[in-house]
Parts: sequence; C-alpha cells; structure tokens
Amino acid sequence: MMRYPTRAEAADELRGQAESCRRLALRAPTMSGSAALRSAAHQFDADAARMSLIAIDATAAGDAAALVRVRLALECQTARWLRPQSGG
Repeated sequence: MMRYPTRAEAADELRGQAESCRRLALRAPTMSGSAALRSAAHQFDADAARMSLIAIDATAAGDAAALVRVRLALECQTARWLRPQSGG
C-alpha cells in the first residue's frame, strides 16, 4: 500500500529542496545560475509555506517543529505582503 506524506512532511521536504538550492547557488559558476537557484529556493519556500497550515493542536502541545513551521509560514506571508506591487 502506498503511503502519502502529510502536509507537514511534504512542506519539510520542500524546505529541504530550498536549502539545497541555496547551497548550490553559493557555488554556481555564473551570476545568472546563482540567481536562478535562489529563485527556485524562494519558490520552494513559498510552496512549503502554503502547505504548512498552522496546526493549532501541534502548537498547543508545544511541538517545536510545528512552531518553526508556523514561524516560517508567517515570515513568508509577511514578506509577500510587504513586497512592492508592480503595475499601476
């Protein structure tokens, strides 16, 4: 039987992918390659933030990993709100 990951597990996997992209970006031989990898990392983080719904039960129990996910999700959402809007 196939086991599907939970939302939290999938989000953690995406954050791991983002971290890998950031490490590779530091070693990229070109500026455009580095920028592309940082952009991919940003997208992985954004996707992870959307997947990491704030789990009230887990945070109430003091689950440290859940609290970190909440903090990351809030940071990403705040950054999105503060990003200048393009257009007129």
